[in-house]
Amino acid sequence: MIGMNFSQKLVFAYTCIVVVPLFILVITAMGFIRRSRVEELEANSEGLLQENYEIVLKNIESFDLFEKLINSNGKLTLFFTMPERSDENEIIETMISETTMLERTLETVPNIYALRVFSDSPLVPERWPIFMNSSRTDLSSLQRWEYGYTADYLSNLGSLKSESVCSTRRLEKNHREIGYIQIAMKTSDFFPFLFKKINEYNDDYVFREILNEETNQMELIPITNEIIEKNSQPLNQNLYDDFYKNVYRRKQGELSYYGKMTLRYKDETRYSSWVRVPDMNIILLHTCSSKEIQKSLLYIQLGILGGLLLTVFLLYFLVRYLTGRLMARVYKLIGGMKEVQKGRLDARVEVTGTDEVTEAQKTFNQMTEQLKTQIEEIKKEQQLIADTEMKAMQNQINAHFLYNALETIKMQAVIAGESDVEESINVLGKLMHYCLRWRVHTVTLEEEVDYIRSYVYLLNIRNDYVISLETEIKDEWKKIVIPKMSLQPLVENAFYYAIEPFGKDAVIRVYTEDGHEDDRIWLCVRDFGKGISKEKQEELAAYLADDNYERDSKGSIGLKNIQQRLTMFCGKNYRLVVKSKEGEGCLIKIPVPRKFIEAEEISGGAR
Repeated sequence: MIGMNFSQKLVFAYTCIVVVPLFILVITAMGFIRRSRVEELEANSEGLLQENYEIVLKNIESFDLFEKLINSNGKLTLFFTMPERSDENEIIETMISETTMLERTLETVPNIYALRVFSDSPLVPERWPIFMNSSRTDLSSLQRWEYGYTADYLSNLGSLKSESVCSTRRLEKNHREIGYIQIAMKTSDFFPFLFKKINEYNDDYVFREILNEETNQMELIPITNEIIEKNSQPLNQNLYDDFYKNVYRRKQGELSYYGKMTLRYKDETRYSSWVRVPDMNIILLHTCSSKEIQKSLLYIQLGILGGLLLTVFLLYFLVRYLTGRLMARVYKLIGGMKEVQKGRLDARVEVTGTDEVTEAQKTFNQMTEQLKTQIEEIKKEQQLIADTEMKAMQNQINAHFLYNALETIKMQAVIAGESDVEESINVLGKLMHYCLRWRVHTVTLEEEVDYIRSYVYLLNIRNDYVISLETEIKDEWKKIVIPKMSLQPLVENAFYYAIEPFGKDAVIRVYTEDGHEDDRIWLCVRDFGKGISKEKQEELAAYLADDNYERDSKGSIGLKNIQQRLTMFCGKNYRLVVKSKEGEGCLIKIPVPRKFIEAEEISGGAR
């Protein structure tokens, strides 16, 4: 899968997820079909063999019936036993009547090719072709069952000399042998299945079991003739060897009478069944060649494989189409990410759908918007810090000169014994020292309040009226860390806008409130001057709500600067609150997080 993009891998994976089980299912189905066809062939082989076996048993039964018919004929057997007791007329009458009876009986069983009764007594006259003398042929040399037998002694009766299955049996009377019974049936009638080939894939065989006295092993001799040889191919030697081993694969003393097997040789496979006919010492074999099902299986397999390939082809393009539809939105999202990577923070992606990709699109747009906003805020904060530090450096340069001059004046006041002047100079020096620490951006609330006290002290020296500073700060909140110069500008504004225009004694309150609902502390500066009009308050609120960076126009620290530094240190949610009514004064509240109480060590370390 090297070199494939994600969607191609996804298409490949989804296709495999469907194709692999489908392929396994097809292979299983093909195996099932093959097994079914094989089982069908095996069952067909067993069925045909059973039919053949029943034909042979029926023919044997016909032979046995004729034997019983003759053995149960007391008149005939008595005549064969003592022919000398009958006179000539009786002999002739007996021979005629018995011949007529047997001929009529033969007519009822047309498959019986010939019936011959041989007498051992020379006194019994012959009446061809039924009754003959035993001396005609060597009957004692014949087996009970002869195959391919021809009655050569019937020289002038050629129609009765066809190859046949012949059974030669002893005729007895009171355990005395008096002659022979010979029953014959044409081979084509006895084994009709050998001459009626079903199709080119089915073959029937009949083997005779003979004990080889030299090797003491059984041999299977095929029963055949010219007709059979022309209509049936002999069993291949290798297949015959497998068949022989199967028939005689038995435990000692155990004899199998039937069985089934699969004979294989090279590309030939035959599903076979066999059965033994013990009375005749023969074995019937029926084989079905696998070629009968190979063609049909081949067509079925080609059809299934063709259908599978077509299904895979269609499935691949269907999955590819659907995946392309689904992945298009993902690729658009990736394109937006690349745009951001190039620095285009205004990149946006179209939000479509209602799934997980939709959430990712929304999140991306929100992320780029937040990133753009944060970068702008960082720029503002950096600019604010740079301006503040530059301003502080400028003030420091001027203040150092002034501070050194104040120290000189202080020494002169000490020498002259002016203690009030000395105290005023000390307070002013303290204020300047507080301002000169420009590298420190945060202080504790306690330090900021001390600075305000010094600032108010100097204001009272300068004016002919008294400004009272009231502070109400809880001890546990004195160590809150706040941005430096957060409260002093508010006190300065209260002086210039609420106290100085009236020129009389006034009060400025600096206190704290606990914001229970939002876990914050409010730093409050309140005056009792003329207050701010409603229109001015709205203008001031809009001015403070604008987060765009703005320098203080007069080089001083105003409300906008306090709000900007408050946002930088505490976050956007911390906003100045201005409350005022005309004639009742003005209240300005600064929120700081309660958690900044624990930051004393950081602040102290910075200083």
